[in-house]
Amino acid sequence: MNEIFTIAWREYKQYVFSRGFLLFLLMFPLGMVFIGGALGLLERNKPIRYFVVHDISGRYSDAIDLELEKHERRGAMRAWDAYVTAHAMLHGADPDELQPPFAPADSSNKRIEEFYAAGGFEAAQEALLKIAPAPAIAFSAPTRRFQRIDLPDEVSPGASLAEAEALLRPYLIDEKTVRAPDGAERRLFAAILIPGNFGRSENAEPAQFWSRNLTDPALESYISTALNSLLRRELFSEFGLPPAALDEVAGVNAPMASFSPHKAPDEAELDMQDRIETMMPAALTYMLLVIIFGVGNLLLTNTIEERSNKIVEILLSSVTANQLMMGKLIGIGAVGLTMPIIFLAGGGLLSLIAGDASDIANSAIASLFSTNLVFVYLFYFFCAYLIFSMIFLAIGAVSNSLQDAQSYMGPVMLIVFAPMPFMLMVFQNPNGLAATILTWIPIYTPYAVMMRANADPPMLEIVGATILMLLFAGVMIRVMGRIFRQAILQAAPPKMRDVWSLARSATD
Repeated sequence: MNEIFTIAWREYKQYVFSRGFLLFLLMFPLGMVFIGGALGLLERNKPIRYFVVHDISGRYSDAIDLELEKHERRGAMRAWDAYVTAHAMLHGADPDELQPPFAPADSSNKRIEEFYAAGGFEAAQEALLKIAPAPAIAFSAPTRRFQRIDLPDEVSPGASLAEAEALLRPYLIDEKTVRAPDGAERRLFAAILIPGNFGRSENAEPAQFWSRNLTDPALESYISTALNSLLRRELFSEFGLPPAALDEVAGVNAPMASFSPHKAPDEAELDMQDRIETMMPAALTYMLLVIIFGVGNLLLTNTIEERSNKIVEILLSSVTANQLMMGKLIGIGAVGLTMPIIFLAGGGLLSLIAGDASDIANSAIASLFSTNLVFVYLFYFFCAYLIFSMIFLAIGAVSNSLQDAQSYMGPVMLIVFAPMPFMLMVFQNPNGLAATILTWIPIYTPYAVMMRANADPPMLEIVGATILMLLFAGVMIRVMGRIFRQAILQAAPPKMRDVWSLARSATD
């Protein structure tokens, strides 16, 4: 037994105390912060998309401008709410202490109008100083994403849609540039062509959206919203209602709360922790998949390296093949558990330091430990690890190089990742047919059960599938163990047709 733990400790410290592993632990949280900051920076510095509108009827250009202005202001309000919440919590203040409309709330049309009527962001920042110290970085509204500019001189207001399209085509394919309001020459992102008979009648021609860029549909969506809004205003006017009535109707949001029938009536309303508990199995399943294949690759590469460098011969002069195999399984398995334990401990420490300011982290940790998810995760981690690690060990034992291993890894990866397209179905319907089928396939049982952990699956089904999985794991240990013991000392890697013979050899 001492030999097994000696091998396990050797495998463990070889990776955990290596510079690469320690650097990974340091760089992972820093990398997440960097990625978040980079995404935010890129979002704030997206290029302005310039577009033109050729409106033959002359009735819709202003409506498009109004809709885009509302969108830009709504985006700025959301950015302000996030800024205020983060800054107030950083200083232990309550963002709700701000007076409306500066306090975080829904970005309704009414609130936006009241916000700008009350002085806009300048007045809002002065109000923020009354509940928290001056921020190190002042708030700045996001850059406008879209801006309408005047039509080129050669496109006359009375030009037909076909004429306008022909004249604008060189601008849309970057053969010509347009002059922006700042005087610079810019690329034309899109052109909106609105026919003279556009409207609600059955014979009305559709508006046309011209753009070479098909990967950013946001402007097309805003234009459609603007035109729909104006057509509705026209209909409201025909009914004798004032235009402001449409804004009042559009600003109505039905209040709704979600409840769970599994809880007592006075505790049935769902909160943030309940939402996180719903998402936690999917997150743990993803982490399980990543870690299993991460440590599996460690086993594979480590075994191939020791085999090709003849290190395994030295090891087997002191320990048996069984002891070497068990030591590797225990050591690399401990490496796989070290990463989530460190991140979990770090998250718990940060939540304690942040206190009430970190509601999401506190709710995530509470949901993790208030249920049996941790124990379910640990059990199925060991089961999945045992199954896949034996496969990786056997592949490493019959390969002299990673190139040799690729011929085996291809089919293995195809089998392993085959159910991935169905995992969304399992998440959305955890007790459906797809979930049941995957649960009863032993190699997929750990992932399917983890995904269904909080959905009250039939206990008989889970117990039966788990027993089948354990039997399958026992078969894998026996069969793959034979391959490992037979092939680990062979000078030349066995051919694929000889692997089955190795698995049938009785050397236990």
